[in-house]
Amino acid sequence: MRIVDAAHTVIAKHGMNSATIRKIADEAQVSPGLVMQYFQTKAELIQEIFLESNQILMDKFKENMDTADSFLELAMGALEAMCARDMHDPALTRQVMAFTWSWGREEEERFSKTLHDMSEVVANSMSVQFLPKDIELRRVASFALVNIYVGYLRIALQEGWTPQKLLKAIEPGVRILIAGLESMTGQQVPKKPS
Repeated sequence: MRIVDAAHTVIAKHGMNSATIRKIADEAQVSPGLVMQYFQTKAELIQEIFLESNQILMDKFKENMDTADSFLELAMGALEAMCARDMHDPALTRQVMAFTWSWGREEEERFSKTLHDMSEVVANSMSVQFLPKDIELRRVASFALVNIYVGYLRIALQEGWTPQKLLKAIEPGVRILIAGLESMTGQQVPKKPS
């Protein structure tokens, strides 16, 4: 935890690109070798910092599931929680997205598990509230939501959008997804049961 806290401090002081393992080790008052014992690369350490925020995200997901009255509210609430995390520190989010292109199998598996866990929370909430009978549709819907979000997030980070602008851009895609679900099932995605 000392190393992760030190990484937060160094990144805040020097920026993502200038945060080196040596600077982080100095801030944590440990040797660079000890940092490397826990985190083999800077990318792995950055990923750890990013993943820390996922518990907060999961809590927001669960809170949103309890209050959403429609599939649109559920989806937009989940995406709003992701947006709050990702737009809070755009430089960190950009760096994590950049690192994803160079990750090895272990980094990819670790990050994929986190995405899978989040996707399962959304899919499970759909099963309880909105799509109780079709697990495959729930999986497709949660995967599509995440991909709509990530596609627009890249643009938002490149162009310096506000979180509100990002969510406004995403909403039509979510509505199209809902229309597709309704078309496939031949019925409206139901409101939350009373």
